[in-house]
Amino acid sequence: MISNSSLREMGNLLRSAESIVIFPHESPDGDALGSCAALCRALRNEGKDAWVLLDEEIRGYLEFMDTEYCTTDIDCVSMPDICICVDCSEENRFSGRAEKFREGKTKLCIDHHVTAGSFGDFYYIDGGEAATAQIIYKLLREMDIEIEKTIAESLYVGISTDTGSFRHSNTTAETHMIASQLFGCGIDHQKLVINLYNSVSYKQTRMESAILEKMELIADGKAAVSYVTSAMLEAESAELGDCEAVIDRLRDIKGVEIAAFLKEKNGAVKVSMRAKSYGRVDSIAVKYGGGGHVKAAGCTLDMPMDEALALIKSELEDYWNDI
Repeated sequence: MISNSSLREMGNLLRSAESIVIFPHESPDGDALGSCAALCRALRNEGKDAWVLLDEEIRGYLEFMDTEYCTTDIDCVSMPDICICVDCSEENRFSGRAEKFREGKTKLCIDHHVTAGSFGDFYYIDGGEAATAQIIYKLLREMDIEIEKTIAESLYVGISTDTGSFRHSNTTAETHMIASQLFGCGIDHQKLVINLYNSVSYKQTRMESAILEKMELIADGKAAVSYVTSAMLEAESAELGDCEAVIDRLRDIKGVEIAAFLKEKNGAVKVSMRAKSYGRVDSIAVKYGGGGHVKAAGCTLDMPMDEALALIKSELEDYWNDI
């Protein structure tokens, strides 16, 4: 854990503020959006002027979520009392909104990615938590704020998605206990599961098929690598959000321990990596300015796709040669 503040102290700071802007990382996943949406609604219920500030509208598999207080309006609050980044702890994870973050009279950070180190005036970063949503759950309990159904559903989305529906190695007994408490808050589990895991579109299926056709097995079958280019997306009128589940398909192949999925975006290549059991991917991500966890990490490479593919394949080959 990296922290200069307790959750009780964080809670007191939030209670003393009137205006609060919450910052997830760009292209927020279920944990980032779920954590932010839960915190924002809880603060709104306490009478705070709170907003979740995004780079773009929510699309894809998370559209069903509670995003009433999400906005792309950078001027949603003028000179907020608190700016808090959630599920990220580096400005480069929300660079388009970094200037707004600096406007906060007090800057907070809550995260479960420890690769970046300390960030903000007050920070609470615990890599032992399965999801940032678990930390937000504990924060709301510390603040004695009621976790009503909508808040509980947002937290459940965060925990479920970041644990791979409770299949990843970061899942603990405490994770299941918190999930049980969220059930007690009245969540509609069937609704959440259908929206998260049983609503794959035809477009998504076609994109996954195209990406899996590009897959390569390297390092004697212990690593799987594939990619998607802007041209591939354009051909199917698809978006990057339609490809998010591919990394799991790659990792789930029998014999594969590490999967890497490369995505072309805005002239750069975003790399997502996952490990199954004994492998680790954080060191590769950190080497190229990224971060994450031992089993799930990523980075951005400022180079063409062919060069990025060659680089990542070389790194994975070297990784297996060194262990």
